[in-house]
Amino acid sequence: MRVGVGVPAKSSRGSGLSYIISAMTTDTWLTTKADGHLSERVARGWTWDADATTLHLKLRTDVRLHDGTLLTPQTAAAAIRETVASEGQATSFTRVRSVEPDGADGLVLKLSEPNSFLLSDLAQVSVTVEKGKQTESTGPFQMVRQDPQHVELRAFAQYFRGRPALDQVLVTTYPTQRNAWAALMRGEIDMLYDISPEAFDFVKAETTVSTYTFQRPYYNVLVFNVRHPVLKNADVRRALTEALDKDTLVKDGMRGRGRPADGPLVPEHWAYSPPAHPLVYDPDAAVAALDRAGLKARPVPDGRMPSRFAFTCLVFADDTRFERLAVLVQKQLADVGVDMRLEPVPALDLIGRVAKGDFDAFLFEMVGVSPSWADAFWYSRDNRFFNSGYKAADPALDRIRLARSDEEIRAGVSDFFRILNDDPPAVFLAWQETSRSVSRRFDVAGEPGRDIMTSAWRWRLVTP
Repeated sequence: MRVGVGVPAKSSRGSGLSYIISAMTTDTWLTTKADGHLSERVARGWTWDADATTLHLKLRTDVRLHDGTLLTPQTAAAAIRETVASEGQATSFTRVRSVEPDGADGLVLKLSEPNSFLLSDLAQVSVTVEKGKQTESTGPFQMVRQDPQHVELRAFAQYFRGRPALDQVLVTTYPTQRNAWAALMRGEIDMLYDISPEAFDFVKAETTVSTYTFQRPYYNVLVFNVRHPVLKNADVRRALTEALDKDTLVKDGMRGRGRPADGPLVPEHWAYSPPAHPLVYDPDAAVAALDRAGLKARPVPDGRMPSRFAFTCLVFADDTRFERLAVLVQKQLADVGVDMRLEPVPALDLIGRVAKGDFDAFLFEMVGVSPSWADAFWYSRDNRFFNSGYKAADPALDRIRLARSDEEIRAGVSDFFRILNDDPPAVFLAWQETSRSVSRRFDVAGEPGRDIMTSAWRWRLVTP
């Protein structure tokens, strides 16, 4: 199978190639179902001790690394220790004090305090083992060759879930999605990894391919620095939320390829608990709230539009998706007298500035697949991504982290969403939708509504 990835090097989706490699060559310790519940993968079971600080994992005994050796409890313990020690990994790993093998098929992880995020974080981490200068993994395909434009993978015959039906996967990168789309139309590739909103209708109409659409667990978000002299007022931030028509932002800013968001957790997740009285689009209410806050529209000396107040919004300069959305947000805020001044910046500059708190606001995307990711982005103490000064949700996130049952987690998430609604740190704009196209020569196995890449090892070439 030949896969085409059309992503400019500077795009925020430049990780598309790395995602394909990870999805096809690695497995995770656990896996996440469509509703957010966890299921077995390399680990086939788990239990907590009564104090919720000791986790027992049961491992499959038939998992082999790509060098042919079995994944033993000793090797697995060393791999998780390496993960725990790595910078940039999930914050729940900082609570892990030891990882030891337990018998012929078990691991014991001891924590400094209860942490309900640990299991879902293990479902996000690839199983990799360092052997000298070589990294071995357990996935359905093995790396044969990789350079900036090409990747060659071959089937791993000893894969524990069964040998892949595809013998070989070739991945080619293109400078733009238009180039990749043209390659698909010419029959040079069998799969277009990601269809841009602009090309969706054309690709979907092509009779030689099938198109598979799913909700991407990423939300577009306008984040505020609550240290800003005006944005520190929660009533102002609530008014800015009411000023934005999310349906129109999805329709015009994302070409309909998404859905409005009301928080940082996908609605399909079992713990999703939206606020009882969510903020909705109401520009009249936004104007009234801004008036009550003493923010009257007044002329400005530089000849710009009269405004109630102005703030600067950083936006990723190298991705038209965010620029287009930011311009529409800017227009809708202007309609209620707020001047949002856009400052396009390169990716590395944006990441560096938001981490230091050097911003009024920024517009970007964040992952929202589990409460652990909500904690990573919105808990002030552990946030390594941006420094907005927001702390109001910390108690609710503490409650979720220390929860010992699904009922306690759901109650904590409900409290978390209520706080985000009453004292919003951001405007949660929209969940993203994406699509992939595959030649009809392939029988694509997969779960409806989920990313087909996760089941590529089960695809088959259709017999003529």
